[in-house]
Amino acid sequence: MTSSLRPSVRLGPLLWFGGLAALLIGVEYTIVHRPDFGQHPALPPAVAFDLLVTLPALFYVCVVRRYQLPVSTIVTAVAAGLALSHWLLPAAGLPLLTWAGRLAAVCEVLTVGYLVVRLRRIRHAYLAAQLQSVDFIENLHTAGQPVLGRLTEAVMTEVAVLRYALLGSWAAPEVGHGEVAFSMYQKSGFVALLAALGGLTLVELAAAHLVVGHWHPRAAWLLTGVSGYSVLWLLAHGQAVRCRPVLLSATTLVVRVGLVWRVSIDREQISQLKKIVDSPAPAPGLLNTLAAPQRVRGPYGLHRTVRRLAIYVDEPAALLRQLAEQFAINCCQLPETSG
Repeated sequence: MTSSLRPSVRLGPLLWFGGLAALLIGVEYTIVHRPDFGQHPALPPAVAFDLLVTLPALFYVCVVRRYQLPVSTIVTAVAAGLALSHWLLPAAGLPLLTWAGRLAAVCEVLTVGYLVVRLRRIRHAYLAAQLQSVDFIENLHTAGQPVLGRLTEAVMTEVAVLRYALLGSWAAPEVGHGEVAFSMYQKSGFVALLAALGGLTLVELAAAHLVVGHWHPRAAWLLTGVSGYSVLWLLAHGQAVRCRPVLLSATTLVVRVGLVWRVSIDREQISQLKKIVDSPAPAPGLLNTLAAPQRVRGPYGLHRTVRRLAIYVDEPAALLRQLAEQFAINCCQLPETSG
């Protein structure tokens, strides 16, 4: 099996910017809160320069250039620098900040207008994609790609997490016309496992907040936020597994595993079928063998190239029967099961 697991979007430049920006803001915060800060007239302009010039320059070098984003997106960093300057520095001590506050308001209005225009483009593209497919995540990526470029995978994954986390049992499965759905959660104990993991995470969240908060309140809230996001992700993944079953059409087998993996396989590429009756061996047992490598896409731009694929469905016999009957696959092996 040939496999690779790497993000199609390089996260390094974004992480570098986040680390450098946090370091810069931390240094400026420390300088501003020095007891003798007001006794050095040169310090307020220096801090303002770092926040209004250095921070946007870092954003341009690390993010805009590396991800080939429109230069206009640097307005976001400038607005953030203005807001930070207005927050950290007293306006009375530096007249520039009075104008900075006014400019920040203007930049905020422009940024909101720019985002509204972009969101309208994404919305129109999503509605157009929805006419061809009922798969929310696929339509989201199709709509976001022309606008967000390389950041599409990361941004749209977070949007999908929020959307599925807020869904209830009323949401219908995403199944198109002419597609047969095969669920993956009704007989596998998936719901119970997910509920157990969510409950344990909540208990850990409360315990960690109480223990860490005794010494480091800010760190405790940070850990609480991370644990809370984990619970949100588990909830979203559970809903996505229910709403995004495995699909079989006349020409294609689409395997979707919640928010994790998705692959669309031409039925002609399936060269062997095998029903797994026990736990897969270390060299994994297989549901099907593929005639050619297939690209499996994961969250945040991750992908893997595979030749063999093992999946779970609630009704494996029905799936195997339809695949074998309609395409007359010669290498069909159906071991006898007990019970």
